[in-house]
Amino acid sequence: MSITRYENISVNNVTNGTNTIGEYTTTITKWFDTRALVSDVVNSLRISDRYRSYSDIVNLTVNYTPNTKEIVNNQNLYSITYRGFDWRIGDVRESNDRMKVTFMCYRNDPVVAV
Repeated sequence: MSITRYENISVNNVTNGTNTIGEYTTTITKWFDTRALVSDVVNSLRISDRYRSYSDIVNLTVNYTPNTKEIVNNQNLYSITYRGFDWRIGDVRESNDRMKVTFMCYRNDPVVAV
């Protein structure tokens, strides 16, 4: 059994586009602040012959509101700032009574040479 705790998070809008020379851009703007029940934080490291790859996963549980319903319906358009890092939503689980929503979020750091 893991320990759960409430922590502050920020929900962000994510906008993908291209700049004037055709490069893909991602713009992240803060939408609102809230508190989430944080659990199952997993930090992993994979080392291959040449590279190290870091990846993290966390479960964030929030109350079901009109804002979270919008996130559930369009999860690719939102990200979450937690502990100063940008986390993307990989999976969403709604409770059967629609009182809570759990977002399984991931963060991939760049791959670095060993």
